Amino acid sequence: MPTDSHLKTLNSVLVIGSVTIDRNVCADRTFLKLGGVATYAGLTYRHHGLPTWVACNVAPAEAAVLAPLLREGIQVQNGRTPHTTRFVNRIDGDRRIQEMPSTAHPIHCRLVDAALKHVDCIHLGPLHPDDIDPDVFARLARSDAQVTLDIQGLVRRCDRTRLVPAVSDHLAAALRAADIVKSDQGELGLVLEAYGGGIDAIMKRFDIAEWVETSASTGGCIHARGGQRFSYEPAPLDTPVDPTGAGDVFFAAYTAARFHLHQTPAIASRHAAHLSAEQVAGRYIPAERLDLAPFLADGS
Repeated sequence: MPTDSHLKTLNSVLVIGSVTIDRNVCADRTFLKLGGVATYAGLTYRHHGLPTWVACNVAPAEAAVLAPLLREGIQVQNGRTPHTTRFVNRIDGDRRIQEMPSTAHPIHCRLVDAALKHVDCIHLGPLHPDDIDPDVFARLARSDAQVTLDIQGLVRRCDRTRLVPAVSDHLAAALRAADIVKSDQGELGLVLEAYGGGIDAIMKRFDIAEWVETSASTGGCIHARGGQRFSYEPAPLDTPVDPTGAGDVFFAAYTAARFHLHQTPAIASRHAAHLSAEQVAGRYIPAERLDLAPFLADGS
């Protein structure tokens, strides 16, 4: 892991995590969309002009759903799995209840190794504790690539099909591999409760250069190594459409602005907040570009 990762230049990226089939229920409307961190972060990196790879597991019978990524020029490393990860997102304003009725096999090192030689940054986006095989975290901890980590999938567990807050046993290994970490305020609270101490102690313990803390309604804060803080305000939002993917867009946009465009944390976070708000408003990655109805035989 690089000792001064905040100085590295991002030229290409591999996003590791499930590409999902999402059923988003907003009021009286239902959208069948491509989803997952690999989708939203992958497309955001491509929109910033970066060569982008994705490592995921999508069932052969549903491999056609990868078309929205492929037509954007994203290189997809798709592994073997009998099932694709599926989510049901029930959205009511800022509140979202998530269900996960099916999961793909964990993403293994052999899939990652196939793309690792092409990139200088790894974006880890597990959606649940078993999304990525923990051997991948150990492998990346020994890598020279810069590693960014969205911890959302490692601070929740599946209770039947519903996702509830819980810190995974795999979180520590993922943090050891990471240079840049992103969480929302609630997720950070779970980490601090699990490990004790404050954010600075956690960053020092796991040798993390920057911790990106988000809050949809109040903005957030970039915690930098050495105790520096860079607060940012939320971008103005007119009419919310669907918040799904907004956090993934934010983190990828921040990473691209910070390490590809060499912006300061303050400027990079404002840029990311703007694109995240555009995503919630349905303008950044419009729903029709991720529409899966044409690719699924049963429309489900």
